[in-house]
Amino acid sequence: MEKDSSRKKVLITGANGFVGKQLITSLTNTNWELISAVRRSRGFEKEIIMDFEDPSFDLTIQSLPRVDAIVHLGAKVVWDNDASQILFRPNVMATAKLIDWAKGINAYFVFASSITVCGVKELHITSKSKPNSDTGYGCSKWLAEEIIKMSGVRHGILRISGIFGREGSTHLEINKAIDGALANVVPVQYGRGEMKRNYIYVKDLAEIIKFCIDHEMEGTNLVAGGSVNTIADMVQTICNIIIPGSKPRYCEGKTGQDQIVEHSMNLPKGRSFKDAVKDILKDAKQTSL
Repeated sequence: MEKDSSRKKVLITGANGFVGKQLITSLTNTNWELISAVRRSRGFEKEIIMDFEDPSFDLTIQSLPRVDAIVHLGAKVVWDNDASQILFRPNVMATAKLIDWAKGINAYFVFASSITVCGVKELHITSKSKPNSDTGYGCSKWLAEEIIKMSGVRHGILRISGIFGREGSTHLEINKAIDGALANVVPVQYGRGEMKRNYIYVKDLAEIIKFCIDHEMEGTNLVAGGSVNTIADMVQTICNIIIPGSKPRYCEGKTGQDQIVEHSMNLPKGRSFKDAVKDILKDAKQTSL
């Protein structure tokens, strides 16, 4: 079979992560030829071992194949406020080196940033919200954003809200609730669950990233889910859909605060939390067949 010369190449860092694996699924059988960058081998068809903290990272970059786009998902995630120093090399310096390489080959660059650059205590995040990082992780993302902007590389920055889905990051309690419910364990609701969130479903995020590289969307955009829900409503929705007839178990806990993100009008809109949970259950049933 002849190679399709019309296909473009995209390098995906963090390809074996929660978002990375879903993005690969979304880009499979499209006009994109995928090159997966991972810290440890995961058996992808076209795979590059890339450790952001390795002293030989510069040599790895020099050996990379020429690509048309880079989606930079890979990062070190530490929520300790004193973690700034250990995040500097993997989240800031590694990004700077990738950006320099991307600029040299005139590749389009998508950077997966975080709404934490605006602060975890910010109640309402909009396009007018200014960076106000109150965590080492948020600060590392903000510094990387600034380097990208200064470089002049063609780029799109996505400030992403909490990401949920099956087997998602467990620092988000709603992901624990989803996976527990799929294992027939009734979810726990901590406190009254009054705080409001609009988390983004991982499948929708993957489609948004695909949209960005397809259209080379530029600038900084906010990414959030298609509906605003209280934590209590989300937990009850999980019960209703995955374990019908059940009610969340209640546990004392802090009430917390709202954090609502204004999703960019330039990007496709994600589905509602209810529709996302229905999709999660559908996938789980198909997997078990």
